[in-house]
Amino acid sequence: MKRIAFAGILASALATAYASAPEPIENYDPLHTPAPQAQRANQGLITGIAQHGEHFIAVGGFGTIIEFNNPANWQQREVPTSVLLTAIHAVDDEHIWVAGHDGVLLQSTDGGQSWQMRLDGHQLLALEYEWLQERQIELEDAIENAEDEFEAEELEFELDELFFHIGGAEIQFDVGPTKPFLDLHFFNREVGIAVGAYGTMLRTTDGGSSWSVNNGAIDNIIGNHINKLVVGPDGELILVGEAGLLARSYDQGETFEMLDSPYHGSLFGALFDDLGQLWIYGLRGNVFVSGDGYDFEQVDTNTRYNLNAGTILNDGRVVLAGHSGTLLVIDPETRALLRFEHESSSPLAGVRQMSDDQLILIGRSGLLTFSLPAVTAMHGI
Repeated sequence: MKRIAFAGILASALATAYASAPEPIENYDPLHTPAPQAQRANQGLITGIAQHGEHFIAVGGFGTIIEFNNPANWQQREVPTSVLLTAIHAVDDEHIWVAGHDGVLLQSTDGGQSWQMRLDGHQLLALEYEWLQERQIELEDAIENAEDEFEAEELEFELDELFFHIGGAEIQFDVGPTKPFLDLHFFNREVGIAVGAYGTMLRTTDGGSSWSVNNGAIDNIIGNHINKLVVGPDGELILVGEAGLLARSYDQGETFEMLDSPYHGSLFGALFDDLGQLWIYGLRGNVFVSGDGYDFEQVDTNTRYNLNAGTILNDGRVVLAGHSGTLLVIDPETRALLRFEHESSSPLAGVRQMSDDQLILIGRSGLLTFSLPAVTAMHGI
């Protein structure tokens, strides 16, 4: 079975003890066990954050969803699952989606006050298994009708990989769902896409009432993990993932154009700055920036720590966050870079700006804050 190497912070963070983890019980099923209410939920593993109006909503371990306008003043919401939640996306003032492990997709239609399960791992497995069987028939027909030996060999390689995934799915029927979603994005209330481990990609056009498997939309035969989705100023959708996976869609994720990646290690995140430039980043401190998605320039970060998340400050600067509390503040025009480290030295999974000089950080140590020094007081590396 392939190794499990989920996006950035997740792999190492799963081993961290959560302050209010439920006591082991017989036949405990985290998929359909409500999240425990914890006095220190803000100090447990937090993996995703989104701004919702004047508030922030963060998600994390054991089904935790907390809402706050100040990290010291937060409220935990009731959630119908206790699996690790990985990502959150606010569509509008009312509609919010959350992705998680074991094939979980949650939705709120009242601005995050209440949450409902819209998909679970059993349903995901059924969807993917049906798609795999249909794809097997398509490939076998294509091999039989291949125009030459080279084309047949390519198709046979794809079929061999498909059999690997079919075998994995059959094992899952016995052991139960385990596949995580790692990110999701809704273009509006109706059209959305969710992605995750082993090349999983689902798409909906009816607000999540039904989902279709879209794994074949990108050239990802071996099933590299899809770690992050980001939408650009012109509405283009960028996805990044394992082994330098990089693709772009102009039709809301229905089809994709594969892009030549400047890096063949794992990419954990991407963002567009105020200049319209695409930034991609990930393993071992690697950062690249492009004005068109084709030609990339590497940014010298002088760090080997994984970079897992990023945001754009109000003044247009790029902030990237990663392992060991690493924070990079980069001028998008000059590429001048300033490096800081949070006092916790904790792996970071997300960053947002709370005020002009205050950042909210999330990660293994829960909700954290960081005060940015005045620009005139900062020194480069």
